[in-house]
Amino acid sequence: MDLRRLAAEVSAQHGIRIDPDDPIMAVVTLNRLVFEQAVAHVLDRVQSSVRDFEAATEKVQVRAGGVLAQEVRDCAVVLRDEIAKAASVASDARMVRAQTTSIAAVPPSAWLVAGLTLALMLLAAGVWLGTRLR
Repeated sequence: MDLRRLAAEVSAQHGIRIDPDDPIMAVVTLNRLVFEQAVAHVLDRVQSSVRDFEAATEKVQVRAGGVLAQEVRDCAVVLRDEIAKAASVASDARMVRAQTTSIAAVPPSAWLVAGLTLALMLLAAGVWLGTRLR
């Protein structure tokens, strides 16, 4: 701190002559030292608060990460169950479709042959039964 400049400034503004070795300048120096000490104390407290805040933030991040991981695991279990249900339903639907399409997959000519064969068998059975009953 430039005490000569301060003394000149007080003289210029207030018209009071103060020398750099005047006792009032000791008060200015003492005031500066007290102020610097108070600022250092506040700075220490702020730094301590910042460290505490950072530690709390880290704890929150760890806790939030754990909660998020558990939620992801729970969602994965639910998703796995839903996929299994959907696969089961799809499998059942495929089986029903396979059963219904296996009958419908027979070509019409095969049905005609089967019908004619059955008709001939019924005719033969009728003729045989007619000859037996006479």
